[in-house]
Amino acid sequence: MTRKVVTSRSRFLERARVPPRVSTSVAFQDVTRRRQWARQGCCAPGTVQVSCYAANVSQHSGKLHMTTIRRMGQTAAADRAITPDEAKAMVAQAQKNGIVSKTEKADLQRIMKDHKDLFQPGALELIKALIEPMPPPQPPPGGQTINLDPSGANRPVFLNASGVFTAAADGKPPANDVELGDALFKAGEVADNSKTPLLANATPELQQKTFDQLKLALARVPSDGAPPAGLDANQALQLRGSAGAVLLDLVNAAKTPALQQTALGTYEALVRAEKNPRLRETLIFHLVNSSAAQTGEPKKVADALLKELAPMQPPYEKWFANGNKTVNLSWTVGEGEFFKGFTDYLKGHGFKAVGPENQGVATYEATINKPGVGETKFRISVREGGTNILAPMNDPNVQVVGYDGHSNWGRNMTASVNNGPANPAGGDDKLLFYNLCVGKGVLDKVKEKYGNAQVVTTYAASNFYTDGAGQMTRGEGVQALMALVDGIAGRKGWPDLHKTMNAAADIGWGRTWDNYLTPISTMTREKVLDRDNDGQADYLDKHFNYSTFKVPEDTRRELEPVKQERHASVLDGTKVLVSANMVNTLSEFSGILGRANADSKVVAGGWFEPKMGEKDLIRFTEQKGRDGKTEYVMSVSARYSHLSEEGLRAITVFEFNRFLGDKGLIRMPAEDVKLAGLLAFGQSLAVDEGYRDREVWGTFLKRYNLPASIDLSMVTQALGAHTGHNYAGDAAGVAKLKALIGPEALAELKKPEVGQPVTVV
Repeated sequence: MTRKVVTSRSRFLERARVPPRVSTSVAFQDVTRRRQWARQGCCAPGTVQVSCYAANVSQHSGKLHMTTIRRMGQTAAADRAITPDEAKAMVAQAQKNGIVSKTEKADLQRIMKDHKDLFQPGALELIKALIEPMPPPQPPPGGQTINLDPSGANRPVFLNASGVFTAAADGKPPANDVELGDALFKAGEVADNSKTPLLANATPELQQKTFDQLKLALARVPSDGAPPAGLDANQALQLRGSAGAVLLDLVNAAKTPALQQTALGTYEALVRAEKNPRLRETLIFHLVNSSAAQTGEPKKVADALLKELAPMQPPYEKWFANGNKTVNLSWTVGEGEFFKGFTDYLKGHGFKAVGPENQGVATYEATINKPGVGETKFRISVREGGTNILAPMNDPNVQVVGYDGHSNWGRNMTASVNNGPANPAGGDDKLLFYNLCVGKGVLDKVKEKYGNAQVVTTYAASNFYTDGAGQMTRGEGVQALMALVDGIAGRKGWPDLHKTMNAAADIGWGRTWDNYLTPISTMTREKVLDRDNDGQADYLDKHFNYSTFKVPEDTRRELEPVKQERHASVLDGTKVLVSANMVNTLSEFSGILGRANADSKVVAGGWFEPKMGEKDLIRFTEQKGRDGKTEYVMSVSARYSHLSEEGLRAITVFEFNRFLGDKGLIRMPAEDVKLAGLLAFGQSLAVDEGYRDREVWGTFLKRYNLPASIDLSMVTQALGAHTGHNYAGDAAGVAKLKALIGPEALAELKKPEVGQPVTVV
C-alpha cells in the first residue's frame, strides 16, 4: 500500500494528525477479504483505484451477570433461608449496569420459583419490586393529590384535584408562572419516561380538568407574543414544550372520544402556531409515533403535520414563483483532488462552462426539458474551500447550497456553520446538500442554525474513484447531484428523489442502507438530532427540554465524579450527542468496532442520575429499535457532566470498545481488546478541536489503571500502521502497538483490573 500526501494540505494534515488520503488499488483474491470490505461499505472490490471521503473524514461498561445471579441464588438457598440482605445483593447485581435485562429477569424469576418457600419476610418483595412493573399512579380519594412518580426516580411532581400540576405534596397550586413552568417541566419529564400514559388512570372528570388547566397554561405563553412578566423567552419556550408533552400524553390517555378530539385539536393548533422550528418538529415527530395516531382522526392530523416535518418535495413554490425557470446552485468542493473531477463530470453530463474555468469560482449551465414541465435552466457556481460552505445561505438568488469533499472529521461543516450567516427564516427557501463521510454526525448542528432548510447528507462513508495522479474522476456525491438536478427538472417529490439519488450512489458495494438521507428520512434523522440540546436523541425524547444548565469545564478534575447542583434532566447534554455520533463515525473507520457497528447503532441517551454506590461513567444499553434492529443507547453519568467534549468523546469510544469486548463481540484476546480501545481513544483525540491531548491522555491512563509507560506517541505511530481506511484502528494497528509498548506493559494489560475505571470516592 502506498501513501500519497496532497502537497497543498500536508501542513494542515501534520498539525491535525489526520492520516492523509490513501488511494488504494484494490485487488482482492479471497472471498473473506472481499466480504469484509463490502461490509465496511468504504472501498470496493475491483482493480480500479477507489477512495473514500474518509481521508480527512467527518465526522460501560457492562458485564454479563447471568451466571453470577444464578450462583448467588444457589448460594443464598444453600442454608434453606434467603434473607432480605441476600435478596438486596441479587437486586444490586442485576442493576449494576443500569438496566435489568430479560435474561437477568428470567434468572430472578427462576430463583423465586425454585426457592419460593425459602424467602424470609421482606426478601421476596425486594425482587418482585425490581422485575414486576410498577402500576401507574392511581386516582386519589376526593380532594387529594396524585403523586405522579411514586418511584422517586424523578423530581417530585403532583396533580391536584383541580387538574393543576404542582411541586407541592399538599396540592397547593403554583404561585406564579415560574412555579407553573417548573411543575409542568417535571410532569413532562415523568411523561417522557413513562411506558404507559401518565394520565391513564385519572378519571374522565380529572382528565377534563387537567386539559382545561393545560389550555390556560398555553394561553400564558403564546408563540407569537411576548412572555409574561417573570419569564424570559427560553422559559416561555420550555413551558410550551412541557405542556405539549403532557398534552400528547392526554391525547393517548383520554377516556372519552370527545376529550381526545378536543385535546388533539389543541395540540394541532399548538404545533401550527409554534415559531420555533426545533420545538415544532419535536411535537410533530412524537405525535406521529404516538399510539393514538396510528388510526382514525389522530392519524389524519399526524399525517398532515408530518408533511411539515418531512416535506414531500423541495420548496418548488418559492423557487418557481412568478414564472421563474432557473435554479441556481452554489457549490464548494474540497481542496486538492476534487475540482477537476467534479467540473469534468458536470461537463460530461450536459453542463457548459460560462466564463473562465479556475478554482476561484467557475460557472456552468445546463437546460433540461421535461414533458409536462418544460425547460429548467440550472446554473452552478463551483469553488474550492471547506470552512465557508454555507456562505450563500442568505443569498436570495441561490436555491441549492452544496459541498462535495472531505469533511476533516466533521470540522469542515462545523466551521462552516459557525462562519455561516444568520438567516431569519431559518433557510426555509434553501436546499442544502453536503456530501462527505458520515454527514449525519453534524446534522444536528446544521439544523440548529438553519432549522427550516431542507437537508440532504450522507449516512455513512461516501466514495469516489481516482486516477493515477490521485485526482477524482467521479464520485457518489456528484452522481447523486446529477440525479437531484434531473429530478428537480421534472419537479419530482422527495420519495422519487430519495430513490434516484441513492441508486446513483453506486460505489459503496455491500451497503444494506440508503446512504443519502433526505428530508423524508425521518427516523434516521431523529436518531442523530437533539433539538433541545439535552444530550438525548429526539428519537427517544418526547419532552422538549430547553431548560438546560451548562456546567463550567474544569479540566483539572475531569475524571473525578462531581455532584452537580442540578438534576441530570436539566444539564446541557450537547456533549453526549456529539460523543455518541463520534462513536458511530469512528466505528465506520475501524476494522474492529466496524464489525459490530458498521451501521451506526449507537443512539445518544443523555445524562443519567447515578444511584448510591454506582460507579459507571458510561452506560450502553442494548435494545431493539422501532425497526426491529439492535441499537445501543449511550448515556453518561451526571457526575461527569463537567468533562470536556474532547475528553468525553475519547472516553465514550474507549468504553464502547470495552462494552463490545465484554459482550464477546470483539473476538480478540482481552489485552488486544484493550489495545484496540487505546487506538480508538487516540484517534478521537487526533481529530477533535482541543489541544490538551497529552493532559487528557495522562488523566485517562490514571483513572483506567493503565500502564503509565504507554505514551500517546506510541498510539499515534500504531494508528499509522492501519490498512485500507481503518484510520481508527485494526488488527495491524493492534500488532504495531503491542510491539511498541513492550513486554512489561503487555503483561500489565493481561491483568483483568487493568483498563477498568478506578473507584473514586
